[in-house]
Amino acid sequence: MSALPSFFNNKLPILKQIPIFHGLNWFELNRVSRHVEIVDFNKGDIICLQGAPADAFYALVSGRVYSYVSGQAGEKQDVDFILRGMSFGIISALTGENHSHTYEAINDSVVIRINKDNFSKLLQSIPKLAVALSQSLSLRMRSQVTHTRSAQECTIIAVYAPVAGSGASTYAANLALNLKEQTGKKILLLSLSSDKDEERRDLSEIIEDDHLILGAITRGVLPVDLLSVRFDAQNPMPAGKISRFVAAPVNDYHYIVLDLPNEMDDVVMKTLTQSDVIHLVSLDNEKNLEATRHVIDKLAGRLKERFRADRVQVIIGGVNTENRLVPQEIKKILNYDVFLVLPHLQSAEFAYKKVAPGFAFVEVDAKSEYAKTIRRLSRQISRVMVGLVLGGGAALGMAHIGVIRVLEREGIPVDVVVGSSMGALIASLWAVGNNAASLEEFGREFENKSALLHVCDPIFPVAGLIGGEGIVHWLKGKLGGKTFHDGKIPLRVVTYDLFHRKEVVVSDGLLVDAVRKSVAIPGVITPVMEGRQMIIDGGVLNPLPTNVLADMGVKKIIAVNVLQSPEEVDWSQKKADEDIAKSFDVSFSRHPFKFLGFRMGWLLSRMLTPNIADIVVRTLQASEYVIAETSAKQADVLIHPDLRGINWFELYKVNELIQRGEEAAQKALPAIKALVNK
Repeated sequence: MSALPSFFNNKLPILKQIPIFHGLNWFELNRVSRHVEIVDFNKGDIICLQGAPADAFYALVSGRVYSYVSGQAGEKQDVDFILRGMSFGIISALTGENHSHTYEAINDSVVIRINKDNFSKLLQSIPKLAVALSQSLSLRMRSQVTHTRSAQECTIIAVYAPVAGSGASTYAANLALNLKEQTGKKILLLSLSSDKDEERRDLSEIIEDDHLILGAITRGVLPVDLLSVRFDAQNPMPAGKISRFVAAPVNDYHYIVLDLPNEMDDVVMKTLTQSDVIHLVSLDNEKNLEATRHVIDKLAGRLKERFRADRVQVIIGGVNTENRLVPQEIKKILNYDVFLVLPHLQSAEFAYKKVAPGFAFVEVDAKSEYAKTIRRLSRQISRVMVGLVLGGGAALGMAHIGVIRVLEREGIPVDVVVGSSMGALIASLWAVGNNAASLEEFGREFENKSALLHVCDPIFPVAGLIGGEGIVHWLKGKLGGKTFHDGKIPLRVVTYDLFHRKEVVVSDGLLVDAVRKSVAIPGVITPVMEGRQMIIDGGVLNPLPTNVLADMGVKKIIAVNVLQSPEEVDWSQKKADEDIAKSFDVSFSRHPFKFLGFRMGWLLSRMLTPNIADIVVRTLQASEYVIAETSAKQADVLIHPDLRGINWFELYKVNELIQRGEEAAQKALPAIKALVNK
């Protein structure tokens, strides 16, 4: 915090920027100015502390401030935002009560401060000021009653690549465009260039005046607004005032995407530290990764205790490079988590487009994998992600394929998929890029009942009736050595550690290993021993893992529960009894082979019923259904296919299972579309 900054020498122009003083004449403004103190606050500074004695009236000249109440555990509650021109601390200044909120600078901010005693005198001597204050308080009270924020939240996202050619500008422009497409909100693409000869607006000409900054914004040439400027790296002025420049448009936009030049100078570093989120774009080679690590270290040193790994995110760019590194090698060099890997852009998937003097960008084909990834990221950033939960249910899980078929056909976006047990198997196959048609082909492999023998490898029943090697062999044929990083859609697989009695959500490593763990039905398929863990079927304790998406902050959840209700099981049993009774009515004289075949099959079934596997699975599914009913309450749309008449082991009924899933998804389609579009 410091006193009057050098670029504020005259208080009158400053007061005129604050709405509460708009109605005052020159003499009244001069009277107010004699009591005004102008103060600088750095990002992270506390302006007023909750519970501190009343001290002054405040108004924000530039920057951003947010207010909050600290909960018992130190969490921030009742968060609201103070933007340029807004006043705060009014109630305390009027009543003398302690501050009810903490006010913290989000960016470097300039604030005017009037001592509470002087402010009280000004209200008595300037009636118009008292009226304006009364109107301001009425609006604030109305927003509190209606539970609406007094100002919109603006998120500043800085995109920076320490090495040229990493695709950072392409990423920044397409991120801004997709944020607009996915949210419909006001987006500003702010592009800075350190080339002083470029045909752009000179930053030094506008940086000291908010009105000039806002007037330099170009509208209509893109779906988003554009502010394209250049600066001379040898001129020290921009670095000292860049925070004011960056914060100037926040009143008018929900998101500001900053496209920064590759040089790491004072202007770039200051801009990065003033941003809410930093995306460091790198290529997957050692030189680029080491340069990115150096930037992370510099940011950590500059931000100190305010450095947060979730706000400084590494993006692997979509530019083709030779000698590509695998995720493990990248992690080793970077010693930092990679937030996102962008698909490589092919030459036919983009085109250069010039839209303003000195500014051109790479327009990406909307059908490309690169564009799909950016759209998904845009929904994640704007907290409108759509998540899909595929529950467990053994063979009944084949119905998930029918649900996926409808989602694909209708173009329903899915940003993350979570699977448990059979749901994990289907989810993993889909996440790596197999469409519904391919999934159906995989499922049809089991139409011939003998195919099950290749997957089920019976063993001496110590830990399970099936060893699991056959399952692993089948999975490797479909997934190979693919990891979670190879997925087209982010994936989470739910398993359960029986030794420690806790859920284990897998999001890293080989997909085959994760799915093998999640389908290990206790007593049927051998569990996976891993260190001091005994990993079993994730569906045992969490057959419909909606909680995983909720914990990730996903706001739009579609869940598919394939487990049969008690009523559906009862209906199936009665139907089976009726079918048996009808078969017994067949006479030997009219249909001798049918007569003998049925009775031999019935006798064999009676000899094998009940069997261990059937008892175990039916017992588990009875309890799982109750758990799933509770989990379903976290879903916005629940799809429950009608699977009456189908048993948990009847994988060979692929056609019917897929059809039932498709029918259920089709019925839920209006609700799904309403959810996605809200």
